[in-house]
Amino acid sequence: MRYEYFIALKHLLKRQSSGFISLISFISVLGVSVGVMALIVVMAVMSGFDRDLKGKIVGVNPHILVQVPGGISNVEDVTAGIRLIKTQHIKTVAPFVQGQGIIRSKSNAMGVVIKGVDARNDDMSGVINFIRAGSFRFVGKSESPAGGKIPGVVIGRELSNILNVGVGGKVYLISPFLKDSDKMLPTQAKSLPFEVTGIYELGMSDMDSTIALIDIPHAQDLFQLDGVVSGISIRLDDVEKAESLKKQVRDSLGDGFLVRSWLDLNRNFFSALKVEKSVMAILLFLIILVAAFNIVSTLIMVVMEKTRDIGLLRSLGASAGGIRRIFLFEGMFVGFFGVILGTILGLVIAFNINLIADVIKNTTGFEVFPSDIYYFSRIPAEVNFADVFTIVFFAMLMSLLAGLYPSHRAAKLNPVEALRYE
Repeated sequence: MRYEYFIALKHLLKRQSSGFISLISFISVLGVSVGVMALIVVMAVMSGFDRDLKGKIVGVNPHILVQVPGGISNVEDVTAGIRLIKTQHIKTVAPFVQGQGIIRSKSNAMGVVIKGVDARNDDMSGVINFIRAGSFRFVGKSESPAGGKIPGVVIGRELSNILNVGVGGKVYLISPFLKDSDKMLPTQAKSLPFEVTGIYELGMSDMDSTIALIDIPHAQDLFQLDGVVSGISIRLDDVEKAESLKKQVRDSLGDGFLVRSWLDLNRNFFSALKVEKSVMAILLFLIILVAAFNIVSTLIMVVMEKTRDIGLLRSLGASAGGIRRIFLFEGMFVGFFGVILGTILGLVIAFNINLIADVIKNTTGFEVFPSDIYYFSRIPAEVNFADVFTIVFFAMLMSLLAGLYPSHRAAKLNPVEALRYE
């Protein structure tokens, strides 16, 4: 490196000792750090929301759903056809019954989705892992008036609170069914008593308050299905394989079957979530862009303030390239401190976001993440370091670009003009 560049760099470092305590430099650093921090936190929450929502949706719903209009009567044949598919990714193939109904306790009633499943099949492992009281079984301890044990029902935590029942409590499941004489007029209702044998808590208020699980025979009795099931649930060892295996299932079963993946059943929701994440990223990048303009204004003011010093450096032999590098370095210096500070704050907040939310709630009474509005009882957050790297890279790139015009302007200063009135 040439001697004049060492002189210029020494002059810069001398100026930095006082320049960075100035208010405008502090605002520039703060602007970059706030933008980076906000972007890291929001991307972590959006990624965590996407991960947890996907995990809980595929935990209680089929990865691949096979249905026929009017229900499936030849369950064994359909199941055998699915098992003929040559793949190692299919874990379980299980029939289920599903329909709308009402669950009633002594104190309240609620419209729910009544789902009949096989408790011996690990198709419902996504719910079994979240049992918080009782157990996942469909036989109660009380005696039925008709003889034998009363059937059991497994419900969510929110639903148990609404009905004011716990494990061992008695409820009635009610399903209207159509009279044969008039297929459009439901004139009767089927009602069966059940005992609450288990309470699960997925952490999603929507599912914890709207799904009641019973065994398949009682669900068929409740909905008057006479041995027919609503569909076949296929679960995989990797949910991302659902789209590719869906076509194989359809080809194996032939025409007349409706085969859909979990993504088909929730496509609009996840597409909206993806768009929302992209829009949030763009909006928050604008904060960093505004901070970059602050860097531009800061450097332009420095160039105007240090016109005499730049003239002296040029007269001593400093090259235009050396002056340009000085101001590029200064812009990177502001951006570097802002990015480092923002990254540290963003990661600290992202890793402790629920603790911070609890402190705010306990201090002010304001609930940052109300569970009755959102799907989760806690704020989901997942720090994706690829996202963090991308944010840091673009923030540093903008800081570098912000120094281009001021550095070019400083390099083009004529030393004679700069020293004319000195």
